[in-house]
Amino acid sequence: MQGGRAVAELLLGLIEPAGRLPISFARHVGQQPTYYNQLRGQHGSRYADLTQRPAFAFGDGLSYTEVEYADLRVEPGDLSPTDTVHAEVTVRNTGARPVRETIQAYVSDTVTSVSWAEKELKAFRQVELRPGQSATVRIDIPVADCAIVDGRGARVVEPGAFTLLVGPSSRDETLLRAAFAVRPVA
Repeated sequence: MQGGRAVAELLLGLIEPAGRLPISFARHVGQQPTYYNQLRGQHGSRYADLTQRPAFAFGDGLSYTEVEYADLRVEPGDLSPTDTVHAEVTVRNTGARPVRETIQAYVSDTVTSVSWAEKELKAFRQVELRPGQSATVRIDIPVADCAIVDGRGARVVEPGAFTLLVGPSSRDETLLRAAFAVRPVA
């Protein structure tokens, strides 16, 4: 019953939008299928003479203010499959309005034994920021969440290099990167 009022308040800037897209939207018809976690090298970066960048990417969201991301740190950088990746990122509201920012954490397995997604969403956190306020946000991801399905159909965490990507959406140009490694099980 209050849907009209909610839309009006949003459009007039009386409230801050906090939703994020659960899917990607194609820029052109030749871009299908469009999703953020495509397999490496599946489509390349162009289709005919058109870009493969979606019009609206998974995780995109609108805001009446700007949030700056900086200082992504991962500790420790060398982990076992039973450990947890502990990361911190600093976010700062550089705008004139308060915001509820959704910080998204993706993982990319740098080298795998099977074809796997370029990146996958593994965690997110929301933080409220007043204008000019900064916050350091902690993100914890169990290394077990970095598992792949191998050629035998078993879920395994392969040892090797991984990249943690943190930002406001799945768009590569908005993501901060930090490396971590998974060591073989002894």
